[in-house]
Amino acid sequence: MIQDHAAVLVDIEISGPYKNPIVRLLVHKEPGITLDLCKAISREASDILDISDPMPGRFRLEVTSPGLDRPLQTDMDFTRAMSRLLKIVSSVGHTHFGHLQEVTLESINIRTKSGPLWINRSEIAKATIEVEF
Repeated sequence: MIQDHAAVLVDIEISGPYKNPIVRLLVHKEPGITLDLCKAISREASDILDISDPMPGRFRLEVTSPGLDRPLQTDMDFTRAMSRLLKIVSSVGHTHFGHLQEVTLESINIRTKSGPLWINRSEIAKATIEVEF
């Protein structure tokens, strides 16, 4: 259903009170998510969830983009961030800024002001996309 809109499901979050939780679908599409796209996916997802009834009781459905402040964690997150400016905080507290050049299973390569830098993914405490003006 989401793929029919040339979009990708990034994550599903469930939060809020047990009796009336929020089910949040985080969706990504290049070059970006529109309100109309969120509405269309929400309508279709709502129909499917009403029929399949995966959760007891009532819940609120939200469809949104992951947002720039969401930490990059999965291979897909890093792949979507290719060429973007990243802020990388290492597990020992060092902070690096650079444009993502390459992603492997073990490491990432960012282009910093002082040149290319390979960082082991196991040493990344937090990676986020930075806004460029």
